[in-house]
Amino acid sequence: MTITQKRSTGGFLLEDGVKVHVDPGPGALVKSWQHGKDPRELDAIAVSHCHIDHCNDCSVLIEAMTNGVTRQSGVLIGSESLFTQNPGVPVQYTEKYLERKEVVKAGDMVMVEHLVIKATPTIHSDPTTVGFVFETSQGNVSYISDTQFFPDLTKWHRDARVLIANVTRPARFRIPYHLTTTDAIKIASDINPELVVMSHIGMKMHMMGVEEERRELEEKTGIRTIVADEGKKILMDGSAITTSL
Repeated sequence: MTITQKRSTGGFLLEDGVKVHVDPGPGALVKSWQHGKDPRELDAIAVSHCHIDHCNDCSVLIEAMTNGVTRQSGVLIGSESLFTQNPGVPVQYTEKYLERKEVVKAGDMVMVEHLVIKATPTIHSDPTTVGFVFETSQGNVSYISDTQFFPDLTKWHRDARVLIANVTRPARFRIPYHLTTTDAIKIASDINPELVVMSHIGMKMHMMGVEEERRELEEKTGIRTIVADEGKKILMDGSAITTSL
């Protein structure tokens, strides 16, 4: 999917008084501008792990967040591999121009102004990979990054109003270290969020019919389920969660 761009791989932007770009893979910079989002206004970048589809545009977003590295600004939050294995995050950026960097592991908590961001565990080929829980003013948004299913996964995301889950494959095409639709059904049923967002759709899922997989998840859980598409917006406002596009 990263190579073909049949679906965009730029991650997502969370706004709650502060602006955090999460997992800025290939296209994050260009797509931000195309959708009217100025990356120079970012307050933080959060990266779950150093695989290229999650961090490719991290460096250029740091450049934007620091206004072309002319001011000290912004927070870079990431797993250990982002800082130790990714040459796209130059040391001079993280040491000199960012307000601070936060190397996180499961259980760690970071504040970006009023926004609380908690790192959650995964089981992935990059063993330092984390997920995130964002404690926003309108309730929790959970992001389950690349991981295989494991029994304690759901307890870390229990209070989510919106669950964004990287569901890469249909059940019959499972691959190591990634979730399938069957896994997502178990997770959503246990957490019971108001909205499930299927993200990180793999090529096999895309070709075999992602709408059928979405419908199955929604029907078996009774939870409203959507697929992440470029430009889709989710608005959490009091007791209502609405979507556009």
